[in-house]
Amino acid sequence: MTTTSTDHRAGHPRHHPSGDPSAAGSGPGSADGVASADGEVIGLDEARQLVRSLALSDQPVGTVGLEVEGHTVVRDDVAAAPPFDVLAAVAARHAVLPRGGRTTLEPGGQLEVSSAPHPDVASALDAMEQDTAVVRAALAEEGLGWVLLGADPLRPPRRVNPGERYAAMESWFSAAPETRVPGATMMCSTAALQLNLQAGPSDEWAARVHRAQGLAPLLTALSGSSSFLAGRDTGWHSARQRAWAGLGALRAGPLPERPDPAGAWAERALEAEVVLVPTPGGGLVAADERRSLREWLTAPGSWPPATVADVRRQLTTLFPPVRLRGWLELRCLDVLPPRWWPAVAAAATAWMDEEPLHPVVDAVVARTADRTHAAARDGLADPVLREAATTCLRAVADLVPEPVRETVAELADLAADGRSPGTLVTDELRRRGPAAVLEEMSHA
Repeated sequence: MTTTSTDHRAGHPRHHPSGDPSAAGSGPGSADGVASADGEVIGLDEARQLVRSLALSDQPVGTVGLEVEGHTVVRDDVAAAPPFDVLAAVAARHAVLPRGGRTTLEPGGQLEVSSAPHPDVASALDAMEQDTAVVRAALAEEGLGWVLLGADPLRPPRRVNPGERYAAMESWFSAAPETRVPGATMMCSTAALQLNLQAGPSDEWAARVHRAQGLAPLLTALSGSSSFLAGRDTGWHSARQRAWAGLGALRAGPLPERPDPAGAWAERALEAEVVLVPTPGGGLVAADERRSLREWLTAPGSWPPATVADVRRQLTTLFPPVRLRGWLELRCLDVLPPRWWPAVAAAATAWMDEEPLHPVVDAVVARTADRTHAAARDGLADPVLREAATTCLRAVADLVPEPVRETVAELADLAADGRSPGTLVTDELRRRGPAAVLEEMSHA
């Protein structure tokens, strides 16, 4: 059995890495007194407690969930938008995959495979390999490819998924000049590799959140594969991360370092502006005022009184590099081509979950936690991040599953030269052009 949640863009189920339906914390309706029904009106204190209860769950580390997102490409016309009716039919036929993964569609036609929870990263990687093979074959039958890069290198951002939630989010982001371009890019042109890891025992929550957030710059630098966007070289190692950062610190920045990370998450949810509000008919529209959740809860004004469902929805519109969903969502990685992403996922999981590595990792975090901008702009060309990546990759070499050890060693060699898989792709994009590379990758 799996516990599911709702993602920021698709509004589709997500697998809790533990597979334990009780793992999301005490939750609404429990002894803590939080309101039980999604439709119930909720006050400020209840909302704060609800978010805290959903933030972290006391679970032993080890269980892993993976999410791999890719751009769908028409093989015979790589500049074209993929036909949504065909994508929807493929996703519906393969909504649940042989190894328990789920297939869903994002706003720009990106297709995502979310794994079932697995007891360790080795089994998660094995299952994902099998499930994504099914997805690739299904897309190929329709003349479509699945390209794993952090950003679409050729096509401009364009929403092809007509979902109501997406239309409302697009409207909200486009209403403000500062979020118009980052919002469209984030929704329609980016693709990520996400790791879902347990929060650990409660007395380790602060340390694990600190470690995960501190690793974010290193993970961005190691995974960045989005230098080209909409047909041009952006000059950034990760234009995907640049787009997320453009959404603002309250929506996409790291949580403040506090002994109580669940409390920090609750305050972030209350402070951030509301994106979506319900209609009387049960739909969703873009918020017509720039107001925080706290303001909605305490003075609804023209909006309906906020409910439990509205608070839960607010959490799905917050995109920090590490999001607290009962477990830890590591959201700071660009997806990489199939040869590379499993090795990066295995290394990152070990850095988080293998206790013998923590002295090395924590020393690296102390040197790199403030290099978020440098990671997105320069990747491993930044000397501090280059040294950090090389150190961590060498340290993890014997602790990753055997099938990816050789690739992890290759990653370490690349890192020592200030390079990464993304820079190899960028070299090809600059040499041959985004259309040629996208076409080739769509047939891989």
